[in-house]
Amino acid sequence: MYSSSPQPTLAVANFFIEKSKASGVPVDPLKLQKLIYFAHGWHLAVTGEPLLDENVEAWPYGPVVPTVYHEFKKDGNSTIAGPATIFDGKEWVIPRITDPSALSVLEKVWMEYGHYSGVQLSNISHAPGSPWEEAWKRAQEHGKVRGVDIDDSNIRRFFYQAGLPAST
Repeated sequence: MYSSSPQPTLAVANFFIEKSKASGVPVDPLKLQKLIYFAHGWHLAVTGEPLLDENVEAWPYGPVVPTVYHEFKKDGNSTIAGPATIFDGKEWVIPRITDPSALSVLEKVWMEYGHYSGVQLSNISHAPGSPWEEAWKRAQEHGKVRGVDIDDSNIRRFFYQAGLPAST
């Protein structure tokens, strides 16, 4: 059942942006980053495979996927205005998730965390002993403020040990 390959990170971002618009629950760039991180963690815990086709990095405000940061930094602290687009060589397209098992995890993450603010989700991602905290400490030891990957095996272990809702 779980044989999905890593998904385009901007497609994962667009899933949450579409959910936000459909439900009227705002998503700003901070919240989007954390939702993507939680989805990646859940997917790793459930399937043993990464959801994202990119690494998650430890930044001062928590886990960040740089591509998503650069795509939506123009929105600042405001609700994200529209989906990410990519140029496929011919035209600009909106990347979307089509894998059923990835969609299932994303739906459950939205149901569980969609009502939280970005700050609340950031507080969760900063929990003592979290993968972000471990990577952030390592980054500071090397004088970095970003660019240190959060190891997927640490993310998987953390989310697996934390336990997922029974419906997952």
